[in-house]
Amino acid sequence: MDLRSEILNAAAQLFCTEGLNFTMQQVAAALHISKKTIYTVYPGKEALLLAMVDALFERIHRRKAELIASPGPPEQRLRAVIIALPDEYAALDFRQLGALEEKYPAVAAQVRHHLETGWEPTLRLLEQGIAAGRIRPVNLTVLRRMITAAFEALLAGAPGDGATYAAELDDCMDSFMIGIQERTP
Repeated sequence: MDLRSEILNAAAQLFCTEGLNFTMQQVAAALHISKKTIYTVYPGKEALLLAMVDALFERIHRRKAELIASPGPPEQRLRAVIIALPDEYAALDFRQLGALEEKYPAVAAQVRHHLETGWEPTLRLLEQGIAAGRIRPVNLTVLRRMITAAFEALLAGAPGDGATYAAELDDCMDSFMIGIQERTP
């Protein structure tokens, strides 16, 4: 594993326990290297956070591609694809990212960019479900906007009833899926 990846992995582990409060010193200590070495790769915490966001969404997109290619009814694959998280991030509470807007607006913008782009494979899956009569015809642009806005709201909010971020995502998808699934008379 190269130094860049080691730094990203250590920072991601610290983010799991410390949220945005982790420090570059903690990353250095976890890797038994100096902060100066980290700064040769990432000029600051914001650059490290930007790389972490990009790496996370790269993994999410790989997971989504696997789910899209998997067997099963389109509505089941669609549900899994939209809330896809790589296994190593399943326990992470992404609501900690809500503080990004205030502390790291460029990182928050990068998260929004990732949430709002890369929808083409998911939209194709939706179209397949509509064509197969498993999903009722809906305005895909509006649905994409609704899902993106809901996920951004989940990221920005604190847990309301003690539910985990994953549970809230699951509840959110239940509501969307009930709305788009074809109803049998």
